[in-house]
Amino acid sequence: MSRALQPVLPVTSGARSLRWMSRGACRQADPELFFPIAAVTGPAVRQAEAAKSVCGRCDVRANCLSYALKVMPEGIWGGTTPEERRAARGASLRRARYAARQQVPPAVPHDELAGQPAAGT
Repeated sequence: MSRALQPVLPVTSGARSLRWMSRGACRQADPELFFPIAAVTGPAVRQAEAAKSVCGRCDVRANCLSYALKVMPEGIWGGTTPEERRAARGASLRRARYAARQQVPPAVPHDELAGQPAAGT
C-alpha cells in the first residue's frame, strides 16, 4: 500500500503543528484567489480583497497570520498581503529595538563593583 506524497512546507524552528491548515476557510476556495498575479494594484486589488474576505471568516486566521509572519510566504495569508506582513514585521522589530534601548541597566550594589574597594577602607 503506497501513500501519496504530502507537500513539505517551510517551517521555522519552534513551530508547533501545521494541522490548523486543514481547518482553514481557504480550503474551500480556489487557491489562485490567494495568489494575485501582479502587485496589489488594479484588478489584483479586487482579488486580494476577495481573498481577505475568505480569511475574515476563518477560524484559524490567527494561526495562519502567525505562520505567515514567521515564514513570509507569497500570497494572501492570515488576511494580509506580503507587503502588509513586511510592514507589520518591520514595525514589530522597531518596537522591540526601541524597548531594548529604553531599558535601564540594573543598579549594581557598591560592594559588588569589580575590583573597587568601598570608599574609606
